Amino acid sequence: MLLVLGYFGYRTNQLDGQTIKTRDLYKLLEKEKGNNICYFDTQDFQYKKVSVFVLLKKIISCKTLCYLPAHNNLKYIFPVVFLLSKIFRFKILYFIVGGWLVEYLENKPLHRWMLKQIDGIYSETKLMKDSLLCRYGYNNVEVFPNFRFTSFVPNKHHDTGVLKLVFLARINKMKGLDTIFSLADKIQKKYGENKVTIDFYGPIYEPDHDYFFSGLNKYSFLNYKGELQPEDINKTIEQYDVMLLPTHYFTEGLPGTVLDAYMSGIPIIASKWKHAEEFIDDGVTGYIIPFEENVDILFEKVNMLFSNEVLLNELKDNAFKKSKFFTSETAWQIIKDKLS
Repeated sequence: MLLVLGYFGYRTNQLDGQTIKTRDLYKLLEKEKGNNICYFDTQDFQYKKVSVFVLLKKIISCKTLCYLPAHNNLKYIFPVVFLLSKIFRFKILYFIVGGWLVEYLENKPLHRWMLKQIDGIYSETKLMKDSLLCRYGYNNVEVFPNFRFTSFVPNKHHDTGVLKLVFLARINKMKGLDTIFSLADKIQKKYGENKVTIDFYGPIYEPDHDYFFSGLNKYSFLNYKGELQPEDINKTIEQYDVMLLPTHYFTEGLPGTVLDAYMSGIPIIASKWKHAEEFIDDGVTGYIIPFEENVDILFEKVNMLFSNEVLLNELKDNAFKKSKFFTSETAWQIIKDKLS
């Protein structure tokens, strides 16, 4: 039996990078491996403490464990899982979510040793794979980028006369809300309220709720459109021209926002997080702006695309071509031998 262990967020239908990746991996394995697969949603721990016994039963019965932990899960649950793997002889395949693992392991020698012994570690980025090899001597790491299930073909070209910008991520200050509000101020001063729009989609991080709506309400061309279900993302986002991701999270891995932009046929403008250059071809599939102090350059890029429809449509075409690197078919080719 194959077991997928991670944060699915089914009880509250939580939709973010962690839950979407976990659900997509399970969907991929279910599609390719048939019915001999099950999952455990670690969100259950918040509602039923006795669910730990359900998890233990599933773990000791599995032949391969596909593991997608967040920080606390890796810190506290992984040592138990690792010990059980030695007793009950099942494989552990660790699928990293995000770009934080290298720094996280610096002061955790026991975790470093245990991870070195497992059957496979799957990094979202080549940079992380190289860092795990060079810094810790890991030879069990492969690159496994985020992926999407889609056969969607967007209507790519811009011809409306209004530049439509979009933000699709958790509504969180650290995703760059401050930068977007500063951009909106520059847009209002130059274009007024009818030439450029910015729409936001995503779950709201509650501590930033008041900050977000306070900034939003200052500009008539900024709108919050709620949360999108995964099946609605492409057909919604293709209506826009450019994705914005001025993130302040330096250790992002491969944000799902980038994939959703490419699959929807729109370019992305993102701050230069640690792995940005691995996934955004600057000037081809979008633009990479400085990690901080970047509002002026962000506005420069927006202004350039507003004024150059031919360039914008070229970027749209390039973005959709880039999406072919992040399909479920490509993902399966990477891991199928480990699961045969």
